[in-house]
Amino acid sequence: MDYALPVFFAILAWWTSTVVLIYRAGLSGKTFPATLIGMTVVALVGSYALFASRNDTSAAAPYIAFLGALSLWGWHEVSYLFGFISGPRPRACPPDVSGWQRFVLGIKASAYHELAIIATGAGLAVLTINASNRVGLWTFIVLWIMRWSAKLNIFLGVRNLHAEFWPKRLRYLRSFTRTRPMNELFPWSIAAALMTLAWLGFAAATAGDDSMQRTGAMLLLTLLALATLEHCLLMLNVRDEILWRPGLRSRRNNEAAAG
Repeated sequence: MDYALPVFFAILAWWTSTVVLIYRAGLSGKTFPATLIGMTVVALVGSYALFASRNDTSAAAPYIAFLGALSLWGWHEVSYLFGFISGPRPRACPPDVSGWQRFVLGIKASAYHELAIIATGAGLAVLTINASNRVGLWTFIVLWIMRWSAKLNIFLGVRNLHAEFWPKRLRYLRSFTRTRPMNELFPWSIAAALMTLAWLGFAAATAGDDSMQRTGAMLLLTLLALATLEHCLLMLNVRDEILWRPGLRSRRNNEAAAG
């Protein structure tokens, strides 16, 4: 159970939060302010949980910190995907632009969102300086780095964009992407993830009587493994809608009502 419970917990939290996000994103735009308000409340509760558990070494502490970090990450996802925080130029890339200029325009499309994530990560680092429980900080960092890695890989070109999951208001971002069977960054992204997974596995296996270290390492390992799987699906011509069918129901209902 010391190993199985954190794995199950991380998978359940990841899947549930993703399904809820996909479902809410498929609703009418009139519901978006209410979603942001609700997510803000959840993030505030998560922030308090991170603060209260920063020096907690009980068996529940890593789970509390993990959920707290997910709540903060969820707020950033909602604020960006629902169109509240993006960048100074949230528009499509002109067709005659390429290379470095295309990259700069891509950054401008979501710069405010990225700066907000950096500020949150810095705040978590300050909050957990010399703290006993830093699972929340490392959870946020894993999500942050793997998201940047995914964005860079999509920018450089991947086989499967999974564009069917993109909200309509962000479809303009496809102008910054390319479809390629492979890019130069992808092997390095996977290699770095696999090495980190091995290190986390070693940390969990050598934790001894330190159940908090083992639980934290297994939570992070599972989250990173899921993010690595998502990376792999970018390069595989595999349709994975079945995983997210409950979340996609809102889009199907809207299409049926409109059609």
